[in-house]
Amino acid sequence: MQIQDFQTSVAESISYLSIVANNIGKLTLKIFDTNGFIAKTISTQIAQGAQLLDINLGDLNEGTYIINAFNGDEFLKAFRITK
Repeated sequence: MQIQDFQTSVAESISYLSIVANNIGKLTLKIFDTNGFIAKTISTQIAQGAQLLDINLGDLNEGTYIINAFNGDEFLKAFRITK
């Protein structure tokens, strides 16, 4: 599984994650605040092929966050966002 791109919307409530998966897997996004606490966890099943996932970040407070993406237990990528 590869993460191609992470795009935030203008309203910053919905973001988009572009993924290419060679086979079915479980994607977990762990969103950490600047103090290192988990602000939100999102888990979803991923089908084989290219996909664009909607990620709802509207419930997060304003601030800076780190999003860590995992395929099962395998770390894929980290993103920094500011809301």
